[in-house]
Amino acid sequence: MEYFALLATATLVIAVLAWAVYQKTRDLGTVIGAGALYYWSLFGAWSLVIDKTGGFSGKHYYYLEAKMFPIELDGNYLISLALYAGFIIVLQLTLLAITPTRREPPVVRLILRHEPILLLTSLAAVASMLLIRDKLSAAWDLNTSAYWYTRTQTDEWFTLHQVLNRAALLPAAIGLATLLAGKQSRYFVSVRRRYTLLGYGAVLGGMCLFTFLLGNKNEVLAALVAGVLAYLSSVRRPQWIKTGVVLAAGLWFLYAIDFFRAYPLSGMAQAVTEHVEDATEVGRFVTSSNEAFAAHFSMYGVLSRDVEPRFGYSLYSLACSVIPRIFWPDRPRDIYLYYSESVGTIQNQGYSLHHATGWYLNFGYLGVPLGAVVMGLVWGYCQNARRRIRRRTGLPFRLFATVAPWFFAACLPPMLRAGPEAYKGLIIEGALIPVAVLILACRPKRGRAPKLSWSAQSGWSVNTPAPGMGARISA
Repeated sequence: MEYFALLATATLVIAVLAWAVYQKTRDLGTVIGAGALYYWSLFGAWSLVIDKTGGFSGKHYYYLEAKMFPIELDGNYLISLALYAGFIIVLQLTLLAITPTRREPPVVRLILRHEPILLLTSLAAVASMLLIRDKLSAAWDLNTSAYWYTRTQTDEWFTLHQVLNRAALLPAAIGLATLLAGKQSRYFVSVRRRYTLLGYGAVLGGMCLFTFLLGNKNEVLAALVAGVLAYLSSVRRPQWIKTGVVLAAGLWFLYAIDFFRAYPLSGMAQAVTEHVEDATEVGRFVTSSNEAFAAHFSMYGVLSRDVEPRFGYSLYSLACSVIPRIFWPDRPRDIYLYYSESVGTIQNQGYSLHHATGWYLNFGYLGVPLGAVVMGLVWGYCQNARRRIRRRTGLPFRLFATVAPWFFAACLPPMLRAGPEAYKGLIIEGALIPVAVLILACRPKRGRAPKLSWSAQSGWSVNTPAPGMGARISA
């Protein structure tokens, strides 16, 4: 059947291009990014096609059809699959074309002090909790889900609350990864004290509890991806078993958030006590979560209902978003609201819009490859930033170039579930704020440059003499 043929061909091409990009960059973030692109674009299509051709996939997405719109295997769905596949392939080809073949040059490591990171992330966490405290109290009094209540009773402070969550998690994830990398770290010389590891445990543990009560998965996923990539990119010989344990624990925690967020906040403790043994189907969560279907539905809904594009609306909305909503409460909404109203979804359900669909709603069919090229260029800029570091490069850009590949991969999932307006989140939440926190914690290393050696098997290895400082250096 043409649907299976298209999916199989697209999957093969995407996998080959992902391997080609990885061979050129040697960055696992490109592999994770390719997986995210496929998961939120085409993965759910296999189950839909299987079920609607007489098979049974066992996936639970039917309630989405009831609340959004039914999917039919018609010409519109075939076009939707082709547009998604084309979006990913054009993006990968763009990334492949702009990535130079020369290897990343050796870098002089930065000294990273953990106290500023711990202080600033703690302040961001406390501020976020204070902003949402009243809504959590109302959810408790109403005996309802904190996730449902905070998402349906949003105000002008809600966006700031989300930004602060990422400001607390992303820099802390990078700091902890650097701490665990120890002397092997390629990019940072870690200045640690006895309480540093406990400090990160307190900040990240508190934020995990906070996001668990709120039912928020996105911030946790971003921190998990950024931290793991920072560690794997920083060390020559990663401890793969421990990394696998961290990933498994992270996926379980994401599933636990998804499993328990429908329970009333006032009954959360009892629910966890009674049902924690039921929250074990992590594999089923990854393969059956509505994350793989909700965004996937969007292109078909737009095409089947003949939704007219609003030329360049997202660019206008993005420009207006420079003014915070606390100063402009009626600021133009993003393209998602136009999508949800046009296809007739039930409001306040949080159904996501695929990034390719957002570009289609702005510029029609040409918007899909245009959006892919734009994302490929932005990704390539982040990926190649380290190659633009020179001897006189200032600390802000040097630090941005170091962490940009990790942060882009971490921010890719929420970008894929939003229109072009998602670039604001990438710039502010995935670059400016976390990099600003790290700048306050970093300074260029003084004294002798690190000794560098190169081998074809391991690449660049760094051996830096520990400077005479009161605090312990590295791990």
